Amino acid sequence: MTSDSTAGPEHAARQFATEGEFVGLRAHVRGHIHDTYVSTWTCGDGQRRYIHQRMNDRVFTDIPGLMHNIELVTHHLQVGAKDHSGDMTVLRLVPTRHGHPFLQHRSGPWRTYEYIDNTESFDRCESTDRAFEAASAFGGFQARLLGLNAMDLRETLPKFFSSPHRLEQLGDAREADVMGRVSTCRSELDFVSAHATEVGVVEACLAANEFPARVVHGDTKLNNVLFDQDTGHARCVVDLDTCMPGYSLYDFGDLVRFTAATCDEDEQDADRAGVDLDLYDALVAGYLESAAEFLTPRERELMPFSARLVTLTIGMRFLADHLSGDVYFKIDRPGQNLDRAQVQFRMVEEMERHQERMAVR
Repeated sequence: MTSDSTAGPEHAARQFATEGEFVGLRAHVRGHIHDTYVSTWTCGDGQRRYIHQRMNDRVFTDIPGLMHNIELVTHHLQVGAKDHSGDMTVLRLVPTRHGHPFLQHRSGPWRTYEYIDNTESFDRCESTDRAFEAASAFGGFQARLLGLNAMDLRETLPKFFSSPHRLEQLGDAREADVMGRVSTCRSELDFVSAHATEVGVVEACLAANEFPARVVHGDTKLNNVLFDQDTGHARCVVDLDTCMPGYSLYDFGDLVRFTAATCDEDEQDADRAGVDLDLYDALVAGYLESAAEFLTPRERELMPFSARLVTLTIGMRFLADHLSGDVYFKIDRPGQNLDRAQVQFRMVEEMERHQERMAVR
């Protein structure tokens, strides 16, 4: 075996406790952070597949902490699943052949999951039924993790959910202006300034014990739910990298931001940005189906506000990255992060315009 072959994805994949004889490996284009591959193995009369990911340790600098969180969450879900027939499939880690949760390989840190067959994911929501399923899946995910102490998880991305922190980061990027872009972003910066008093609302509620911190998913995009190809029902919640202590409504807000959007996240014509209110209604209904029993009255009241806050916060992150030279979010063209920010801010405006319509009663 050559030194090059020991540095490649196939060599890494073979270091995990997979079953069967190796058939092949292919790249699987998914997400913007990690490098993902699917391997196939013959096993008896059939085949088994596995997902392998080379984790991005520039974004997630604490890989042991990241994997600690994922082990805690998946174990808790698996134990709970034994007592709830019909529950969704739980994402399952495959250990290395030496029993470790991840592999420190020449090419970087790797992890492996069992592949969940007969499922598909979607980048756009084309029906209220699918929106309902996704929201119910994420709400159920939170509900099944209520018994897990949020403080047992490590904060692998410090202040990830903090809107005041994101406002500070934007202020730092504006002051540094390393790319000389501030002068071309005056209207976007003014928009944020006009909403600055809103960014601390949730953290004030947490400080006042109006609702507790809980284990949250942290990246509730529609495409982080796998749907059964036969029934169309939600089957598994994936991408657990941002499972950390946070506030439950972050998950609901981010789900609305992504799933109910009327255009792509990087649409260059911000006039197309808005919120599909029918999809929003379905998201509310699906989330409450699973989460109503543990949400406090204050959380229920803040559901539409959380959608605005998370959308504003993600917009601030896009804008800060644009001002800083596009160092965090990948771009395919100049100005893409500014387009993303503009879409988020237009969505906030539309949510404000429909504030009464979006109230949860």
